[in-house]
Amino acid sequence: MKCTVYEAPTGNPLADAHLFSFDRVHHLYDDQDPRDIATYRARAADILGTYAPDTRASLVQALRSFHDEIGASPAQNRALDRLAQPDALAVVTGQQAGLFTGPIYSLAKALTAIGVARELERRLERPVVPVFWIASEDHDAEEVNHAHVVDRLGEVARIELPHRFQPHQMMYCAALTARDVRAVLNQADARLYDASHKLEALHAVWSAWREGDSLAMWFARTMARLLAEQGLVFFDPCLPSIRRLAWPVFRRALEGVEEVERRLDDAYAEVERAGFVPEVVRDPRHSTVFAVIDGKRFVLETNGRGFVARGHGEAGELSKWLERGDVDPTGFSANVLLRPVVQDVVLPTLAYVGGPSEIAYYPLARGVFHAHGRRMPPVILRQRMRLVPPSVARLLRKHDLSLDELRDSCDLVATRAMADVAEPLRRDIDGWMERVRSSLRSLEASYGAAGPDVRAILERHEQVEERAWRDLERRIVRAWKRRRQDQIRQLRQIERCLFPDGYPQERRLCPLNFWSEVGTRAFSELPTWSSISQMGPVLDIVMDN
Repeated sequence: MKCTVYEAPTGNPLADAHLFSFDRVHHLYDDQDPRDIATYRARAADILGTYAPDTRASLVQALRSFHDEIGASPAQNRALDRLAQPDALAVVTGQQAGLFTGPIYSLAKALTAIGVARELERRLERPVVPVFWIASEDHDAEEVNHAHVVDRLGEVARIELPHRFQPHQMMYCAALTARDVRAVLNQADARLYDASHKLEALHAVWSAWREGDSLAMWFARTMARLLAEQGLVFFDPCLPSIRRLAWPVFRRALEGVEEVERRLDDAYAEVERAGFVPEVVRDPRHSTVFAVIDGKRFVLETNGRGFVARGHGEAGELSKWLERGDVDPTGFSANVLLRPVVQDVVLPTLAYVGGPSEIAYYPLARGVFHAHGRRMPPVILRQRMRLVPPSVARLLRKHDLSLDELRDSCDLVATRAMADVAEPLRRDIDGWMERVRSSLRSLEASYGAAGPDVRAILERHEQVEERAWRDLERRIVRAWKRRRQDQIRQLRQIERCLFPDGYPQERRLCPLNFWSEVGTRAFSELPTWSSISQMGPVLDIVMDN
């Protein structure tokens, strides 16, 4: 396995400012410079001075049961044992629970948290444990109910769960059926080419599911299996015992909703004054809390006298909602800007690892942190990652292509397979058409005095000639493509792997293509970035045999 590391912008303006010119935006991040080890020393002292031992004990007890349920590996359970130590800290990351682990960046986040935790543990000389937050409370099924692979024909194919999720339904509360699971595995089997580890990969995914599992639970089991050699702790915020730990955050958000709104207004204004468009659209009536009713999430919005569940209609004064939470805190959930505060209260969070969008919305969540009397943690841009399986590595060598020259999406067929034909042919056709236009202009000069009909006749003739010559060009190009179809198919295979549908690989493909070629064990060998001095590196990883 060979890895090349380089730096590149993300394309998100605020994330790139955080990455390359932190001095410009330091105030938006509470001066938490993620490159400076002093940031983490100060943060560690703050956490260990305020994080209650009984909170840690309740957290670890809840996660032990969860680890047992998902079949966590010995390495993962040892990591949980280390989190139980009184001076242990956590590097947290997280992602929505997608089908087949979702896009590859789910793995990239986990690997970054693992690597950063190792480095900070060494430099701070205390236990630092990577924790993966599974966003099981999410209710946007359209984002997680599918996965993409490169199919037998070299095209990007979508695999989708047949399960129909109800509107507002949290992933945690939606059990899949054996029919759902078999359907997506049959789709994967039909679409994936028959690589040497294909059956192993599909069996691993199938055996990770249990009757009654939600997509979130299936995701957790699959991730735990794929990263079994890594000491990663898995965390589900919807566990009732975790919700009990989080209830004080929800209570404070509701009791101090006016302060939260004021602080959010300030945070949005600061981001805009700094010259950036806020990453999250402002919803001024959103309390930052959802009401969970029959497993569905509804925005809990202010209505003058109290709160109403938007889209459901249940309303009540503050006291009613607080009484409900005191009895059953599972009836509440955090929005995207409150979630980091919940994370900060429930976990001894030393740092958070996120993608570009998360780096960009944390300055907004900063307002919620301040309303809760807290300072936001340092945020670290995850490693970006591109995997090259053995089949594609061989094609790169065959066509004398390097990953360095393929950092951006490109048309390899045009530049490699057809450049010696298409470009000269286009120049020849353009030359013929210019001669045709010149001849038509001469005819108009000689015979145009007969009236406007002559010009119209000549213009129509020029259009006919243009269509005929361009059709001839297309026919010749198609003939050459047929002659070079093997070369074109191979170049398209490279394109579909590295830039599926023109997207970065990590944002489009799930791991199944790579899993099918290299097997489960190879994922334990993936590199974990671990240098706070180099933020957000890009890793090109050749998983060659």
